[in-house]
Amino acid sequence: MKPLPSLSALKSFSVAAKYQSFTKAANELNQTHGAVSRAVKQLEDYFGVLLFERRNRRLYITAKGKTFAEKITVLLVQIEETCEELLSMPSEEKLALSCEPSLAMRWLMPRLERFRDQQKGLDIHLSTAGGPINLAESGIDIAIRRSDFKWSEDYWVTDLGMEAVGPVCSPSYLESHRDLGATLLHTRTRPEAWRDWKRLSNREIVCQNEKFFDHFYFSLQAAVAGMGMAIGPKILVEDDIRNGLLVAPFGFAETAFNYVALSLKNPASNQKLEAFLLWMQSEVDIAR
Repeated sequence: MKPLPSLSALKSFSVAAKYQSFTKAANELNQTHGAVSRAVKQLEDYFGVLLFERRNRRLYITAKGKTFAEKITVLLVQIEETCEELLSMPSEEKLALSCEPSLAMRWLMPRLERFRDQQKGLDIHLSTAGGPINLAESGIDIAIRRSDFKWSEDYWVTDLGMEAVGPVCSPSYLESHRDLGATLLHTRTRPEAWRDWKRLSNREIVCQNEKFFDHFYFSLQAAVAGMGMAIGPKILVEDDIRNGLLVAPFGFAETAFNYVALSLKNPASNQKLEAFLLWMQSEVDIAR
């Protein structure tokens, strides 16, 4: 049996037939004029008929070409819709997670392999983002967020614990700056972090200098490197404190926010969601 024409050639022909122009088809398909022309020529050679007539530098679709275009365009649309339908179908073997970038890099990713070991065969997709999220449109099963925004009332909310923050620095930096002012490391994603900590703790640190970073991840890495003192959410620095890379000389103070896991489905009715959230809650409990 003769092999069928390629889908790309059929798509090129369908769009060319719609415009009766290789140039316009090329623009829509983000291809070159020559690529569209060659695709149509391949089909004409395959069927042994002219699909277009070329006259005076213009294209005119033939009767056979028009009939073929009408039928093939309907089939191409059906193929696209079928593919999109399959992609949108929920899979019990896939778990799509979204997590705030610094929390993902400094806390979740170092632990995620332990969950993978427990859930053999579960395909885990992790993306990083913060703030509001449309779970239905994004295809995300669980979004891990700080509760500093309003989310849809349709979401199921699983509490992961209150946020606590405090100044952190490397042990050597603390030793060498005990009687001096500190270089305060700021993050642009939460510029009020130092002010909020001072209000919560009723403490004051003499500011000798200031440095600014785009995310908590970078300001905390700078603190590990001995560049100054950063405000660190406890959950983001507990591993480095445990490993002796950072110290928290003034302890931590709870903020008005907590960490939550948002989902469209009730976790208790979905095995993969329930398994992940129970695992994450146990990891948070161990760190307290």
